[in-house]
Amino acid sequence: MPTVRFEPSGKTTEIKAGTSLYDAAIQAGLPVAASCAAEFVCGKCNMRVLEGSEHLSKQTAKERHLLQQQARPETDRVSCRTAIWGDCTVTTTYW
Repeated sequence: MPTVRFEPSGKTTEIKAGTSLYDAAIQAGLPVAASCAAEFVCGKCNMRVLEGSEHLSKQTAKERHLLQQQARPETDRVSCRTAIWGDCTVTTTYW
């Protein structure tokens, strides 16, 4: 089972492969910014991938569009639609 580390909170959680970054953070007891309730509309739940980007689902055109609208770097991912397939480390500004 993949392990996700959330920095700088220091929390780590083991999740079922295929779980979204959004759900993994909720499982770890961390808040996730979103105004669309994880409906893949707002893109505010973005997280920056520090390690393990190769273990995440491929970025879609819609995801890139949402991140570009917010002037986010390519290392960010929209967490509600990013599936985890292996160990990774992520961060966001509010942890």
